Amino acid sequence: MWKWLKGLARRGCAKPTVWIPSAVLDHTVNVLRRSAGAAPEMHEGVVYWAGRRSGNWLIVTTCIAPKARTTIGSFDTSSSVNAQVVAYVANASLEVLGQVHSHPGSDVCHSRRDDKYALMPYEGFLSIVVPHYGRRGMTPLTDCGVHIFEKGRFRYMEQSEVKSSFELFDTFVDIGT
Repeated sequence: MWKWLKGLARRGCAKPTVWIPSAVLDHTVNVLRRSAGAAPEMHEGVVYWAGRRSGNWLIVTTCIAPKARTTIGSFDTSSSVNAQVVAYVANASLEVLGQVHSHPGSDVCHSRRDDKYALMPYEGFLSIVVPHYGRRGMTPLTDCGVHIFEKGRFRYMEQSEVKSSFELFDTFVDIGT
């Protein structure tokens, strides 16, 4: 399958496209909601996305829920937990493509803390901020804050850029009923 995708990516468009299966979105939202807990003491949550790069495509295949210390307005993962994430990803022949975390309200901008403590920012690393602790889901993705690490810093992606750069797809379709 990867050989087919690489061939397709070579013929594809020049800008990167991020392919996200619906199952990964569902798991991500479930983890964020579980982390949020119940009012009035709700907390942020965090998930890492792993997958593969193929040419100009990033294919998200896996949602990783790390053990994290969370508060109303922050999350923190330890170096040993992050080492476990890196070991898992390496053993699965994947790479960490980004992180997704929730914020309490509608603000989806990166805080200074978000910029400083991102898991492993590298050129093209994604950081998605989901509003309302994920309780309203992640779709449309333009309701989230999508940030990309470029030239040594995170850049907020405009809604039009998110629309043209991300492809959500179903992993199960029942046309037999």
